[in-house]
Amino acid sequence: MDFTVIIVVLLAAFLHAFWNFQVRGSDDKALGIGAIMIGHLPLAVIGLLVVGLPPVSSWPYLLGSAVFHLGYQVFLMHAYRHGELTQIYPIARGVAPLLITLVSILVIKSDFSQQQLFGIMMVSGGIILHGIFQFHRTQTPLTGLVLALITGCFIAGYSLVDGHGTRHAGNALSFYGMVTVINGAVFILYLRLFHHGVLGRISTEGRKVLLIGGNLSYIAYVLVLWACLSAPIAVVSALRETSVIFALFLGTMLLKEKLTAMKIVVTIIILAGVITLRLA
Repeated sequence: MDFTVIIVVLLAAFLHAFWNFQVRGSDDKALGIGAIMIGHLPLAVIGLLVVGLPPVSSWPYLLGSAVFHLGYQVFLMHAYRHGELTQIYPIARGVAPLLITLVSILVIKSDFSQQQLFGIMMVSGGIILHGIFQFHRTQTPLTGLVLALITGCFIAGYSLVDGHGTRHAGNALSFYGMVTVINGAVFILYLRLFHHGVLGRISTEGRKVLLIGGNLSYIAYVLVLWACLSAPIAVVSALRETSVIFALFLGTMLLKEKLTAMKIVVTIIILAGVITLRLA
C-alpha cells in the first residue's frame, strides 16, 4: 500500500475515535449521535456545491448506504446503553474487517495476498481480544455484546456499499455528501418519531458534539472513502479500526484510565498488523 494512503487512513482512525469518545461521554446517546449526524450536513452541502451530485447510476448505492448507516446508528446508540466505550467499540469495529474480507472473497470474488489476510486478522483479532477482555473483566450482560456484534454487521455493510459506491461515482466528496444528506434526513425523522424533544436540545446541550464531533466524523469518513479509491476496502477498513488504539489512549490520558498490560499487548498486536499490511 502507498504510504500516503496509510497515513490518511490512520488520521481518519484518530478522528473517528475522538468523535466516539465524545458520544460515549454524553449521558443521552440519542442526543450525541443526533448531533453528530446533523453536524455532518454543513460540510456535506459545501462539498456537493463544489464537486456536484454523484451520477444517477450510483443512486442504488446511496439508498443501500442510507439503510446500513441508519441501522448502525440505531444499534450503536442502544449498545452504548448496555456497555462501556472500551467494550462496545472494539467488538463492533473489530468484527467489521473480518466480515468485509469474507464477503469480498465469497461474493465479490476479490483476491487477497496471504500477507494482507494475515494483517487483517492481526488487526481485527487484537481489537476483538481487547473487547472480549473488557466484557469478561466487568461481567457485563450479554445484551451489550450482542448489540455490538450487530453493530459490526452494519459497519461491514455500509463500508462495502460506500466503498464500491465511491468507486462507481469516482469522487468521495460527491458520493458521501449525498449519503450524508439522505442519512441526515432519515435520522432526523427517526429522532422525531422515537426520541421526542431531542432535536430541540441539540443546538444547546449538544452544541459541542455538533460542531466538533460532526465535522471531525465527516472528514474522517471522507478520508476513508478516498482511500478506497486506490486500496482494497477490507484493508482500508482494517487500518481504520486502529482507531481502537487511539480510543485506548484517549481513555488513558483524558479519563485517567489505567494503562494495563493487556492494553499494551493489544496495541502491539494491532501495530504488527498495520506493519504487515504496509509490507503486503
